[in-house]
Amino acid sequence: MVSLQQRSDGAVITLMPNRSASWKQTKWLISAMAFFVFSIAIAWSFVGAWVVLPFAGFEVGLLALLMYRVSYATYQQQIIAIDDSNISIETGVYRPHTRIKMDRHVTHLDVIEANTVFEIPALTLVNPRQQVIIGEFLNREDRLKTRALLKQVGIPVCSDQWWRHH
Repeated sequence: MVSLQQRSDGAVITLMPNRSASWKQTKWLISAMAFFVFSIAIAWSFVGAWVVLPFAGFEVGLLALLMYRVSYATYQQQIIAIDDSNISIETGVYRPHTRIKMDRHVTHLDVIEANTVFEIPALTLVNPRQQVIIGEFLNREDRLKTRALLKQVGIPVCSDQWWRHH
């Protein structure tokens, strides 16, 4: 998800991955699966196949771990604040973990274009001292929207396929 907020002193672009389920919904799914798996495992243990219980526990535990990791990754975000002289990039999950400030006048957006519809363009803010990858967690449409918004707020765009019109 990409959003632009215009301010009197500039603009703020917020980048977040698309999320199909909240953590609360994910916990409900894990609980439902645990109930289903343990119901079957307990039924089998009553007929003498008790050895399925540890495997059921392992299965539910692994599902919970993987669902937690995926859900956690969907809460990451990048906030790009652009004013007359600076570009500030805050990246983190739930709250900013890293903050990078770049001089707007010497910074441009470097785009490595996708060659097929199955590839995703790569976006990097670049100045003579540093490079910051933008929106690694975004899908193709959101990266294209991010590129358009950065261009709209006045960030120069340099494409590796400059001969194509965008």
